[in-house]
Amino acid sequence: MDVSVIVVDWHQPELTRRAVDSIRSQRVDAAVEVVLVVNEADDETLAAYRSDLPSVVLVAERTNAGFAGGVTAGIAAASGAVIVLLNNDAVADHGFLDRGLAVLRAGAPRTAAVAATVVLEGGFVPAPAGQASADDLVGADGRRWRRDPAGRTLVNGTGVVVDRSGNGRDRDWLRPLQDAPEPSPLFGFSGGAVFLRRDALADVGGFDPSLFMYYEDLDVSWRLRLAGWDIRHAPDAVVVHRHAASSGSDSPLVRYQSMRNRMAVVLRNGSTALAARVVLRTALRAVLDVARPSSAQLTPRQWARLVREAPAVFRHARRARRADRVPAAARRVVESAMTGGD
Repeated sequence: MDVSVIVVDWHQPELTRRAVDSIRSQRVDAAVEVVLVVNEADDETLAAYRSDLPSVVLVAERTNAGFAGGVTAGIAAASGAVIVLLNNDAVADHGFLDRGLAVLRAGAPRTAAVAATVVLEGGFVPAPAGQASADDLVGADGRRWRRDPAGRTLVNGTGVVVDRSGNGRDRDWLRPLQDAPEPSPLFGFSGGAVFLRRDALADVGGFDPSLFMYYEDLDVSWRLRLAGWDIRHAPDAVVVHRHAASSGSDSPLVRYQSMRNRMAVVLRNGSTALAARVVLRTALRAVLDVARPSSAQLTPRQWARLVREAPAVFRHARRARRADRVPAAARRVVESAMTGGD
């Protein structure tokens, strides 16, 4: 097979079928297989998928391995030299595969990944001033957007950027589709829609299942950058994403996983100075959350869990850094490019 498209499902069969159908309908000059990983799979769900999608490679995970673990299992079952990841709550636009593969093929030999353009499903209008709602989406500039079928199409992301504190975010988040893109340099890809060279993934050790969900794509992107690989963007390879369909955009799980995994990813990949800064900021955030529970990011129980997990996170990062064998100077060079030229 030339291309393997991996979709990870967790109790979202209707969305997952929609995502798979959007890939199966693509016309592309390549042999394409679809690999469907079912987290926390039960016999009834598996039987239904086998009946409805007989040509799909089905991977049953009896536990919930998360996104990172699901992708790892999918890659192991896939045969393609190119791995395409597509969120199960996304739909690939016409020409998605053809356009993304074209950019990957046209890239230099060290082009490891091509980030797709992800737009949000539905329309959005600016939220009225002084009428904030918990359902509003908030941009990096503080603008709030509210769903409206007659509204504008907004960008979910064109890849991932990372700041000097190790915070990752979607580039172009909530940019109206027709507006000029933001100037921030592309650092990495979003796991929701990306084209990856299998040999590049193997070169850096693939996805880290211990991250479960969130920051796992930034982790791989960072390791690719450290190994000298390039990451590009395909503007015309578009998917439409139903934002936070599988987990709330600001749920306790999202906040915890983001806090934990940001620290884990920086400890593995960052310079000593950046790692120390992130650990200090995390500790300061814990103190502020205890002092001001009304504005806390994590609950006391979540902070207690993070404290319990921290020694294992540090040990894992230390072992991985030794195995990666990346010189300290190379880590600093990659960090200097985070907010500089691509």
